[in-house]
Amino acid sequence: MAKKSKSAMKKKTSSSTKASKSTSSSMTELPKVRQASKPRNTGTWTYTQSEVIENLRAFTGMPKRSKAKELSSDIAAFLVDSLKRGYKIPLFGICKLQVRTSKARMGRNPQTGATIQIPARKRVRFTATKALKEAVL
Repeated sequence: MAKKSKSAMKKKTSSSTKASKSTSSSMTELPKVRQASKPRNTGTWTYTQSEVIENLRAFTGMPKRSKAKELSSDIAAFLVDSLKRGYKIPLFGICKLQVRTSKARMGRNPQTGATIQIPARKRVRFTATKALKEAVL
């Protein structure tokens, strides 16, 4: 009987240490980086989607790229859904996004010079904030 109680105690202690290890390892965050990495494509200075996700992971201090990718896809889904519903979205310190309807107008075909009717349509409008303009320009 003494052997059974010792083995039962070992199981309890090992399961409690496993639980504490799993919570501590999943909650660890990396130090946040506050400088964007240089894009690999130096000809056009354009980031790839993978580089954007890696920068997002570094800026937020997330331990896994999969979490950063999930966050970026969730943000994109939120923006698309909100803009479809006609909401204005302020991205604090960056811009304001909104859907605007352009008027129908007369245009000219540059190849033939003929006038054509351009119909009204919806466009996504990006309005930069004063803070972004001052920081970048």
